[in-house]
Amino acid sequence: MPDIDFDKSVFINCPFDKAYAPLLEAALFCVTYLGFKPRLANESLEAGQNRLDKIVELIKSCRFSIHDLSICRSERIGDYSRMNMPFELGIDVGFRRGNDPAFRDKKYLIFERDAYDLKRALSDISGQDVVSHKDDFSEVIRHIRDFLKVEAQIEAPGSAKLESEYVTFQGWMMEKKIHEGHSEQQVKTLPTREILDEMEVWVASGKPVQFNP
Repeated sequence: MPDIDFDKSVFINCPFDKAYAPLLEAALFCVTYLGFKPRLANESLEAGQNRLDKIVELIKSCRFSIHDLSICRSERIGDYSRMNMPFELGIDVGFRRGNDPAFRDKKYLIFERDAYDLKRALSDISGQDVVSHKDDFSEVIRHIRDFLKVEAQIEAPGSAKLESEYVTFQGWMMEKKIHEGHSEQQVKTLPTREILDEMEVWVASGKPVQFNP
């Protein structure tokens, strides 16, 4: 059965490499700002815990999911296919179409990089709503905002407002982390988990424009 926070939890299935980090951080900000709890496969993995079991439990605990399948073609000779993301989407689809009525209202957003990429790489996805972000963080914010606005039926500011608030948060976090003893360069390379923690602190503090020690 879903956890108690099922209706406010969003599973984010995406690459965790350095190149993708700006898009992931924008996604985390949008989800957090709109009052939801982002859940990531790498948020915690206890020693001895099976990774697949952890992912399945996360997917089961979230009514909403964001699946980024934008890395579906090789960039250079010798590249391998990135199969984790479509595999986890398949698990999510399985729950939604399974026999347990608790999961039939699960909703998911699917990203591709450019329009029609997935129709070439994953023909079985035909009929699913897929949006392209073009490796642009503002497109990530816009599409996630629209997805949660419609599917969760929430009040939400426009995407331009969310982008502005994201810039405000980044300035606040920079000031806070420098105050804590980080260099400006170190702030730019903080772990994703730490950045998400600061997003939650910022929202809980009333979204301040400046950091006040």
